[in-house]
Order: sequence, then C-alpha cells, then structure tokens
Amino acid sequence: MTTANPVEAASALAGENRLLRFAAGAMVFLGAFLAFSLEPIVGRLVTPFFGGAVHVWTVSLMVFQALLLLGYLYAHLLAPRIGAWHLLLLFLPLLQWPLGFVSEVAPKAPIVTLVAALLVHVSLPFAVLSTSAVVAQSWWYGASSNPGRSPPFFLYGISNLGAMAALFSYPFLVEPLFGVTVQRWAWSLGYLFYMGVTAWAWMLLKPRCEAGRTDEDAVSRPGKLVVLHWLALSAGPSALLLAATNVIAMEVGSFPMVWVLPLALYLGSFIVAFRDRQGAIVSRLHFWLIEMALLALLAARFAGFGIWALPLILLGFYALCVIANERLYGLRPHPVQLTGFYLTIAVGGWIGGLLVSLVAPLLFTGLLEYPLSVLVVVFASWQPGMLAWWQATTLLKGGGRLALLMLGCTALGMSFWYAPEVYSLRNFYGLSRIIDRQSQEGAPYRMLVHGATLHGLQYLNPERHHEPLGYYYAGGALEQAVSVRHRPARVAMVGLGAGGATPWFGAGEDIAIFEIDPDMELLARRWFSYLENTPAQVRIQVGDARLNLGREALKGHRPYDVVFIDAFSGDGVPTHLLTLEALDVYLSRLAEDGVLVFHVSNRYYDLRPILKAAAKARGLAAAATLQPGKDAGRLNIDPWVVVLARQPDRLAPLSADGKWTVLGELDGLPDVDVWTDDYVNILAPLWVKWSKHESI
Repeated sequence: MTTANPVEAASALAGENRLLRFAAGAMVFLGAFLAFSLEPIVGRLVTPFFGGAVHVWTVSLMVFQALLLLGYLYAHLLAPRIGAWHLLLLFLPLLQWPLGFVSEVAPKAPIVTLVAALLVHVSLPFAVLSTSAVVAQSWWYGASSNPGRSPPFFLYGISNLGAMAALFSYPFLVEPLFGVTVQRWAWSLGYLFYMGVTAWAWMLLKPRCEAGRTDEDAVSRPGKLVVLHWLALSAGPSALLLAATNVIAMEVGSFPMVWVLPLALYLGSFIVAFRDRQGAIVSRLHFWLIEMALLALLAARFAGFGIWALPLILLGFYALCVIANERLYGLRPHPVQLTGFYLTIAVGGWIGGLLVSLVAPLLFTGLLEYPLSVLVVVFASWQPGMLAWWQATTLLKGGGRLALLMLGCTALGMSFWYAPEVYSLRNFYGLSRIIDRQSQEGAPYRMLVHGATLHGLQYLNPERHHEPLGYYYAGGALEQAVSVRHRPARVAMVGLGAGGATPWFGAGEDIAIFEIDPDMELLARRWFSYLENTPAQVRIQVGDARLNLGREALKGHRPYDVVFIDAFSGDGVPTHLLTLEALDVYLSRLAEDGVLVFHVSNRYYDLRPILKAAAKARGLAAAATLQPGKDAGRLNIDPWVVVLARQPDRLAPLSADGKWTVLGELDGLPDVDVWTDDYVNILAPLWVKWSKHESI
C-alpha cells in the first residue's frame, strides 16, 4: 500500500480546479460572445427589409432583452432540475440554423411585423445562448468536483467580458474586414463549437441534479424590498442604456458602432462591479454619484455643440452603471439563490428597455426618459453617508467640489432657459423641435431641429417666406447641383425636413418626396410655408425611401430627372442609403440623362470617398464640392454634395465652377472599398474626416 505525496495531491487538485475554471469560463465566454455578436449582425440583416430608422434597433434590442429574460426564467425554474437534459436544449437553435433573415419589405417598419420576423429567424439561438452564464454558475456551485461550494460569481464577470469582446470587435474588426455573409456563416459555425464546449464543461463539472435539494430552504429568502431594490438597480441602467443610445444616435446617426459602444460599456460595468476586489477608484466611485449624474445630464444637453460631448455622455453613462451595479453586487444573495437573483436582474432590464422603447415615445414630447433614467439610477444607488462631506465642507476643504456642483447646476438650468421651444414632437423616429430666433440683422426666423441636427430654416417675415435658407440657399452647392436638370422635371427627393428645397422648383414640375417620419409633413405644413408656396406639384410618400423607390421600379413607374438624397438620421446619412444596391435602386428610377444628387454634410465623417467608389463601380461620372461645410454667411451653410450621372456632360456646369471637382484619379480623395448591403465599413469615412484628407 502506497501513500500519496501531499504536495503532488495538492498540485493535481489545483490543476484540476484550473481545468474546471477554464471549461466553465470557456462555456460562458463563448456563449456571451455569440449572443452579443448576434445583435449587431441582426441589426445589419434587418435593414434591407425594415430600413435604418433608430427605432428598428431599439425595438430589436427590446426583443433581445425579452429573450434574455426568457432564458433566465428557464435557468431559474428548469435548468437546475433537469440535469444533463439541458444539453438537448442546445439542439433547438438548429431549427434556425444557419443564421439568416428574410422578411417582407416593410418601408414603414411596423413594430409587430419586425418583432414577428425576429422571433421567426433569430429567437431560438439568442434565448439558448442567454442561459449560458446562469446555467454555468448553477453547474459550478452544484458540481461534484466543487465540494467546498466556492462562489460562482466570477463566471458572471467572464460572461460580460465575452459580451464586451463581441461588441467592441464588431465595429472595429469584424465589420471593417468581413461582409455580412461571412459574418453569419462564421457565427453559425461558432454555435456548433459552443455546443461541444458546453457538453465538455458538463462532463468535467458533473453537476448534481437539484430536483431534490433542500439546502435552499436553509437560506433565508430575500425580502420584498430587497427584490424591489434589485429591480430598480437593474431597470435604471437598462433604461439609461437605451436613452443614451437615442441621444447619441440622434446626434451622430444610427449604425452599428453607435449601437454597440453604449451596450459594451453597460456590460463592462458588470465586469468591474461584480467582483470582491474592485479597486480604489471603483470602490469609491459612489461618493461621486451626484457629480457623475450631473456630467451625464450636461453632456447630453450640450450634445449638439461638438463631438467633445459624446465621450462625456459615455463617461457619465458608464460611471452611473458602475455605481448602480456595485450597489447591486453588494445586495447579492447566497449563491444557492443566484438564479432568482439573475432572473430579477433580467426582469428589471426588460422593464427598463420596454419603458424607453415603447412607452416613452407615446408619453413624452421630449427625451425625458434620459434624465428620468439618471434620477432612477441616483435614487436606487443612494447609500447613507454620501453627503457626509457636505457637513464638513469649508472654503479650503470641499469648497471646490461644492463650487463645481453649483456651476454645473447653473449651466444645466441656463441650457433650458436659452433654448426656447415653440413646439416639440416625439415619436419612434426621434425628437423634433420648432425654435424661433433672430438673425444678426434682427430678422426673425424659425428652425426645425431633429435631435441635435438642423433640418430646416425659414424667415418669419411673410415677404421673405420664399427665400431658401441653410443648406438650400440660392446659389449654394445643392441648388447648383439640382439646377442642371432638364425642365420641367420630375424629381424624387429623399427626406422632407421643413421643405426648404422646394423653392427651387417651378410650375409644371413634379416633386415626389419620400419621408420615413410620418409626422414630418405635419410639422412642415404647420410651422413652415415652403410646401404651401411652391408652384410645383408635391406629393409625399411615407416610409423608407429606398424600399419605396424599389417598389416603384418593380411597378414600372415613369423615371425621374433628378433623384435627390437628402435624408439624415441624426447628423449622418443612413448607411443603407449609400450602398451599391441602393445606388442600383436609384439608377433604376433615374432617366438616362438624369442626375443623382447626394447631400452628405456631416461633422464626423466624410462620405465623398464612399460615393466615389460606388460611382467607379457602376461607371458613372461624379463631381463633389471641394470645401464643404463652410459658413456661407448669415443663415446660409455650404453643404457637402456629391453628384453622379451616366452622361459626363451633365456635370459640365459644375466642373466649370471652382468649388467643384470631378472625382477621379487626381481628386485628392483616398480610395476606399465600396459599400454594399453585405459590407459597410464606417471607420473608413471617419478616418478620412479626421486624417490629412479632412481639408480636401
């Protein structure tokens, strides 16, 4: 009989423990990575069918949160009791394998149709993957190889790390390098690998079936107030996530990078907060709760004043999420009750998402859900002693902090005082505001502002109602581009705004305006007179313009002499309106000698190289403004414009003007990959804007 060496036994046990940790960690990391990489991929897949409105993403996110709740409900009620039978559940998503999405074309993106399509095509994979973290923690705590019942909360941090890795890698690595076809097939193969990893983790952990366990009864259940506190601490950050996404999307535009960055920071807050060793900064961050809330409010209020406000919004949002999740972790129950704890978190997250996605647009005329979400986080995260510094404040000790708070509150109040709104309207497409001001010459004028972006101007003096202003001023680049048309012309205009371009057109001309926001015509007719005063015949069609133009092409409608793309989501043109497939739709509706005009003014990225690549791919002549975005004086703004035509001579009047250049080998713009429905790289125009090519 031999006696085992204690050192060797301890070493073997440590090695086995590391292997178990690796297996369980691999399961939750891969599950989270696949689940949260699915979200932006689906965001790209649905766009050709439902358009690029912001609410398409927020409703999709709400569906994913509901599926997450369903997965957590299963993990709480069934997974601990059915043992190895859980592995059979992994085969259920194969009914929707490989990953794909097909739906009827719905230009108005009705919510019911969108939700139904998501459930039919992607619900099973996400619901099953959402069980990974909770099931793995349940397995770990009940594992035969874990007799000491070591806490499993470290796996939740690994899960959020996997989610963050997916979300950060998508806009910066996956989307710039691979098309959607490659993405969805790689994802589909990754799911098969996940099935194998999960089975391997089960075999190593050997968890006991908990159907007959009674140890949960020995642990006192959390009280109702504690559960309500969990709900508030999870609902507040979830609501703030969607509210912050709305604020940023209305400023920058709606595309995957804008969607995933706030979501990645939201998940990252769980990583740093759900751990015993949080670090000096995180452990004391809650003492700065009021300052972080004020920063989040101020940054959002001044989002339209420059790009500097966007990182401040994200910083304030992230800090508030960390504070709330640190408080949530401090209220965590005994590990035996962790499935109920995570289920409550999922319920709170779903409630927060539901309130922002569906309820807020119906109740509020502004983005009130953003400050309300901030207040919910503040009240839910509040702890005794947070104002202890106030009582000991003197001029030298704490006086600077107090002065900073007072200055911030004053600035926040003044931002409301100096932005008088005549009217505001909120719907699923965003926030529109009517604001009256006076020019430097004392002439009163009216603005239409959508989010933080100017969408139209008009003088209030009836004698000057006919004067186009802003980007549309007489003699400006946009007016020049459209003026090369044959007259009388048939014009397709994508994007209504205040109707500021209609003064260009005369009697006998026909203008078809495609507008995605069903309330924009009401605003244009009630608060502006451009549509009323134009002698041209105007008809407005509601819905996604690309999808509606495609329908016209299928029906063989008479082509247009000008197709004018003037659509903006926030400060950016929706990406699905700039792909090669979108260009083909426009060309199918354009007369042989017609012109295609793109208004691409933007503070954050330069889209001229993208359209240059598309023109080259289709053999079109192209011209663009050289020095766009400059202030033309008074209430006029020089726009960024690109004009395409099948016949090069149609652009001759523009190329003869010094502020235009013909796009080609010597235009000074860098060559970039053409955008398609399968491939979009938003980093390319962003780099062009902020690199040496910015001044071209």
